[in-house]
Amino acid sequence: MRIPTDVLAVLSDRTRTDGHRLVLVGPRLTPALYQRVNEVLEAVGGRWTKTEGAHLFPVDAAEALAPVLTTGEVVTLGEKRTLAQYFPTPDPVVGRLIALAALEPGMTVLEPSAGSGAIATAAAARGAIVDCIERDPGYATDLLDTHVVRRVQVADFLTTPANPGYDRVLMNPPFTRGTDMAHVTHALRFLKPDGLLVSVMSWAVAEQTGSTIAFRKLVEQRGGLVEALPARAFAQSGTTVDTVLVTIPATRPADARPTVWPVRDLLTQDVEELGNPADIAAEIVADLRKAIAAFEEVAATLAKPEPITAPGTVEAT
Repeated sequence: MRIPTDVLAVLSDRTRTDGHRLVLVGPRLTPALYQRVNEVLEAVGGRWTKTEGAHLFPVDAAEALAPVLTTGEVVTLGEKRTLAQYFPTPDPVVGRLIALAALEPGMTVLEPSAGSGAIATAAAARGAIVDCIERDPGYATDLLDTHVVRRVQVADFLTTPANPGYDRVLMNPPFTRGTDMAHVTHALRFLKPDGLLVSVMSWAVAEQTGSTIAFRKLVEQRGGLVEALPARAFAQSGTTVDTVLVTIPATRPADARPTVWPVRDLLTQDVEELGNPADIAAEIVADLRKAIAAFEEVAATLAKPEPITAPGTVEAT
């Protein structure tokens, strides 16, 4: 959004930064003006902390504010969700993902591109020690505000150097133009040798196409599992894209079975609506008999001779 002139004036002339801290100086702002200033600060990662008497940022405060002052524009958290195609992971999907991960208390877990941290929160609730990587300072601050994660790194996950120290990587990456495959492939490098990755992915990876060949081969070589999620699993989050859950071990297990890729069963609903084939056949036969009887009745009527009436006479009734 375009930042109003009075808000931009406050941000330009009445802020002082020191590392991760930003303070507002000068006369006290009116509640309405402060609310609008605070909306901009929150959009770039700042959160008011009473004990510090300042807005604290997960990155250098001056660096976070610089683009706002340069352009006079900011993307609010709500706008970011729309523009970045951010679709929070619904609770049922989170529950299934956590179940496949077989989490145990004390395990270390990484959620890359964590957004608001629905998966991280669920993992922490099961006793895991959770770290997150999130490129947006606003979301990163939201994650820190939950107090359920150990640390949050503000960075683009795909450019983050791998650190193979995690028992589990749990994720719901962006899907656009096959980005989910790039994210999952990079995320595997963060696992311990006996680690496990579980990720939401677009249904596209279940289709054998030129763009999915390499990724499918990787999954199969690791002895991965692929499970189709119900249709419209993300409808409450604003998208009806079909999705799957992909589970990939860091190292292929000795007892691994061949990977089975799900297929779309487009006829299931139609078959259920049609009913039992024997009943359908009986109905067809009955309808044919009715049709034949009707034709025979018409044929019999047409075979009867028409009565002949002399001109000028009236037939008695």
